[in-house]
This record gives sequence, C-alpha cells and structure tokens, in this order.
Amino acid sequence: MKPVAPTSASDHRHGSLLVALLALGVWVACFRFPVVWDATGIGESHRPFLDLYGLLASSDAAKAGIDPFRLNDFDPYHRPLVYTEWWLAAGKIGLTRDDTPWLGWVLVGTTLLTVVAMVRPRTRRECVTTFLWLVSPAMLLAVNRANNDLVVFMVMSAGLLALRASHWPGRALGVVLFAVAAALKYYPLAGLVVLLDARTRRELAGGIAIYAVVLIFAWPPLAAGLASAARFKPNSEWIYAFGAPVLFRDFGLKTSAGWLALTAVLVIWSAWSAWRETPAFRGDEMSRTRTREFMVGAALIVGCFFLGGTYVYKLVFAAWLLPWLWREERHAAEGPWRVATGWLLAAVMSLEGLMAVVLNRVVTPLSFDAAEILLAATLFTTQLLTWGLVACLLRFLVQFARHRGRELLARA
Repeated sequence: MKPVAPTSASDHRHGSLLVALLALGVWVACFRFPVVWDATGIGESHRPFLDLYGLLASSDAAKAGIDPFRLNDFDPYHRPLVYTEWWLAAGKIGLTRDDTPWLGWVLVGTTLLTVVAMVRPRTRRECVTTFLWLVSPAMLLAVNRANNDLVVFMVMSAGLLALRASHWPGRALGVVLFAVAAALKYYPLAGLVVLLDARTRRELAGGIAIYAVVLIFAWPPLAAGLASAARFKPNSEWIYAFGAPVLFRDFGLKTSAGWLALTAVLVIWSAWSAWRETPAFRGDEMSRTRTREFMVGAALIVGCFFLGGTYVYKLVFAAWLLPWLWREERHAAEGPWRVATGWLLAAVMSLEGLMAVVLNRVVTPLSFDAAEILLAATLFTTQLLTWGLVACLLRFLVQFARHRGRELLARA
C-alpha cells in the first residue's frame, strides 16, 4: 500500500465539509432541474421523496381507520405497509403526507452527514471518491426516493459508532441498535455478522441474548408487517433493479432454478477461494473497526442481493466499505481482490444511470430499435458486474468468519 502523507484533523474536517457541501449542491440541483431524474432513468420527477410519501400515506390510512397493511388508496401506487407498526409512529406525532417535502430534506440531509461522519475522507483522492460516490446514480436514486433504507442506514451507523467503544455497555448499545434495525426492515438481520467481532465467547453470548430480547419485544408490532410482506412481495426488474433473480427476470426467465444454481456455484467458489489462504486481519483497534464496518456493509449488500426484489439504493451501505478499501494494509495475495471490489462497486453504482443518459438523450431519438438493444446489453452487463461484486464481498466475508471464529474458539 502506498504511504499517505499525514494530514491534520483540521484538514480532515475541511475536506469532509467541502465534500458534503458539493454533494448537497448536486442533490439540490437535481430537484431544481428535474430533467436529471428523467435523463438518468430515475423518473418520478413530479413526485419527490416518493417512498417517504408512501410511509406517511400508511400513517394517514391508519389514522383514518383503514388497514395500512392492505392496498392503500392514499398512496399513488396503492402500496401497503409491509414493515413493522413502528413506522406508523410518524402519524402519532402529527406527521402527514403534507410534511413530505421538508421531512424528505431532513432525511437526506442527515444521511449525508452520517455518510461523511462514517467515511471521514482524509486525502484529496478520498474526498473525490466520496463525492463521486455520493452523486452516483445509485445514490441519486436513494435521494430521489427518500426510502426508509436511509433510516436503517443511520440507525446501524449509530450502532457501528457505539461498537467502537472500549467498554461493554457501549458495545451492548450497538447490538441493541442493530436489532432495532432488523425489526424495522428485516434484511439487517445480515448484520448479525458483527457479533463475530466479539472480544470473548462470553461477549458473543451476551450479544446474541441482547439481540434476541429486542426481537422478542419487537415481534407483536412486526407480525402484521411480515404477513403483508408475504402477500405483496415486490419483484424489481429492468433499470436499477438489484437482486440475484434480476439477471434472469430481465430476460423473461421467471423460474428460480437459474439464479439458485448460480448462487450455489458462487457460494462454493467463494468458500473454496477464501479457504485456500486466509490472511490474518490486523489486531489494532483502528484496523479492527474498519474491518468490522466493512464486513457489516458487505453482509447487508450480499443479503439484500440474495433476497432479491429491491433496487440499487441498497448500496448506501457501501459507505462502510470505503475506509477499509482505502486504508487497510493489503496483503500481496489480496490486493487484486480489493482493487476489483472497488472498481466493481463503482461500475454497479454508476453504469446504468450513465447509460440511461446516453440512451435517453442520444440513441433513442436516432433509433428506438438500437436503444432497445443497447438497453438490454447494459442491463446484462450490469447484472454480471453485480454478481462479480457480490462474489468478492462473499469471499471477504468467508475469510472474516473463518478468522474471527478461530479467534473466539481460542479465547475464554
């Protein structure tokens, strides 16, 4: 790894502030000039913060005495609530659909601050990379929709900050926040990988117990959402879709046999590749923190991918990958894997959006048939790149689980 010239804490703060201001400026410009949403294929230029609006519509339905877990006429797409009743608390404190504009900006603004706080770019290169990540089409989609994944991201980021504590009560708070996130949106259960970073087997057992108690407490308000999710599970497809079934679904193959077979091959390959050589993870606290946060981000991305039925705004959790990819010491054998992960992440977050601009502004006006061919090629390429990214992340996760498992077995 190339040495990085030391920079002061003041330089870090100034760089982070500049990145945040520039990214916020781009986000504001996108809403000021909504042609950006149409050009990039994100759409909904006339309905900003659509997913936040949908959550508030569920609260409005509940206040009106309508079952929010059924098809909802208060929402433009009649989307029901498919999560815990906890999300209905917004209505109980007086928030309605009319609050969507200002609340959306609060949500995306606090997300921006959370990203910068977690990543804390140090060098010019890191600042540029963070800025490009924040204005990538995948993040613009997250900003446009104001999906409740942003809330989950902030809750889990707070949990990761708590897990940096040297004392057990602080780390216990981190586990509580992780369990709360899982109750809010199910897929954060993949964050259980964080428990492998326990200092001792006793701490591991305590973490499992705390997690279980929170989920037991959360179960009554969660049950209706789970039943609704089973009835109304969405199937994402075409541009910005993210999930293992998408590669086959985009081309009319509805059966699950294809992606399940490919998943089995990927899991076997990842385990075999990682098992051949597991480099030791460094034991100093800063390195341990970067590794832990990378693995949690990797677990959530991989988990969401195999669950299917979502969109690339789930890559907001990739913010936790960046410090480890930038700063962790590279073993000679692992360097290419880390470089590949970084480039694959950039491609998956940007390719479809950039190609959408080319298709919408250049190719389609000239030839609709050519645009259809190029769109299909773009979707296919993006899905292959996504499978490649997931393969790299899964390989790192196997290495981490093997290494931390050995550590825990060796400790009291």
